[in-house]
Amino acid sequence: MKDQAEKLRNIMKNKPNKNNIKLSQDRAQVLAITSGKGGVGKTSFSVNLAISLKRLGYKVLILDADIGLANIEILTGINMKYTIEDLIKSDKNIYDIIEEGPEGIKLISGGSGIHQLSMMDDKNINKLLEEMENLEREMDYIIIDTGAGISNIVLDFVMISDETILITTSDPTSLMDAYTMIKALTTNGYKGKINIVINIVENRREAENIFNKLSKVSQNFLNVNLNYLGYLQRDVLVNKAVKIQQPFLILNPSSNISKKINVMALKLINPVKYNEKKENLGFVQRLKALLFGRDR
Repeated sequence: MKDQAEKLRNIMKNKPNKNNIKLSQDRAQVLAITSGKGGVGKTSFSVNLAISLKRLGYKVLILDADIGLANIEILTGINMKYTIEDLIKSDKNIYDIIEEGPEGIKLISGGSGIHQLSMMDDKNINKLLEEMENLEREMDYIIIDTGAGISNIVLDFVMISDETILITTSDPTSLMDAYTMIKALTTNGYKGKINIVINIVENRREAENIFNKLSKVSQNFLNVNLNYLGYLQRDVLVNKAVKIQQPFLILNPSSNISKKINVMALKLINPVKYNEKKENLGFVQRLKALLFGRDR
């Protein structure tokens, strides 16, 4: 696929304890939260997962890579003053464009600057990489909230992540789009783990049936194994949280949906059933590959 995603890819891990001390390797774990279509709760999941990881003692940053939409701002009630575009085009540094979100999670808005990555000159590329490298050394988790769909820019960011969390629902179009995303990742040689979260379901049985169907077709036709991260039931708390711009994990931490988010966070930091050796390239190294692989 000769697009900017392939270009960003073709150039050029680490658990802290609850006191935020790095125990190994000097780079953040990068999680891409994505979906085949919009309206499946991707951004809400990203924000609440980040808060859950923060409560476990990890330093967490969300990069809002959904171009043109301000969903992170809407869900958190935080006004993002600057974006990556200000980092690229002005004298702002990475810390100038970071906003502090709920319970101390960090937020960066990609804005239109995300779309300009493939058009940057060498000076701007080097500045971006240097700033992101500083950030990568400080954070434990960088969560990329991608746009919905399967555009080139969405694939760019998913392809350079350590793990993907693919959000889907029971809706047939959502499932088809989720499969299409899995196929696109597989076709392009994605090496990370693909985690599946089934959202807006009635109960555990429904969620497991949906996952089993998606897993079976992925194994049979793509020869790829999916990891079942968990499910979230339909809950009026989610709509209430959106209306008052407060993450549901804060609004009602003892709710069933909040507990399920916490369980998924624990699975991510302790993947006892996933022992494959991870590629030891950091986010910035893979970002270099994507940026410098451009045609000159």
